[in-house]
Amino acid sequence: MKMHLTSAVAVVLAVLPTVLMANPMSQGTSYGGITFSQLKYDEDGISDDANPTALIGRLGYFVANQIAIEGRLGIGLSDDTVRVDGFGPAVDVDVELDRLFGFYAVGHLPLGEAASIYGLFGFTDAKATFSANGFSGSDTDSGLSYGFGAEFYPSEQIGLNVEYTQYLDESGYDLSAISAGVKFHF
Repeated sequence: MKMHLTSAVAVVLAVLPTVLMANPMSQGTSYGGITFSQLKYDEDGISDDANPTALIGRLGYFVANQIAIEGRLGIGLSDDTVRVDGFGPAVDVDVELDRLFGFYAVGHLPLGEAASIYGLFGFTDAKATFSANGFSGSDTDSGLSYGFGAEFYPSEQIGLNVEYTQYLDESGYDLSAISAGVKFHF
């Protein structure tokens, strides 16, 4: 019995320092970051997907351990051209993200001290411009969003992440992104 108690105390004492270490996902921690995103705009009836790029800034705050609220603001970096041929003569259409903003709840599942996986759920509002043959038009839409990702912590102040996000999933089209970025905890 004494041997088991001694072993249990030794295990607790060995693990205690890692539990008490400051954690980049602990309540009260704020963060800011930036991601580069390869967007995918997929519209029903069009065989090709548009793949413009965007730069998205992130600000967040951990309201509880491993649970953050996060705001994002993004701008388009480059447009993409798709050939639309299902509605008469083929036309090249340029697709560009003008802006994107949203608010999300983000839940992390730690994988040791140096990594976590996470899921997000929230609301996104986006505006895009479509141009063809000298004419252009913009459209704004909003809706529920969800995604998942992995984050790696080379230090307590820096996180590197990769992520898939379904920003809009509307009737007739959807907008998703594969992203990679960096964030700084403060």
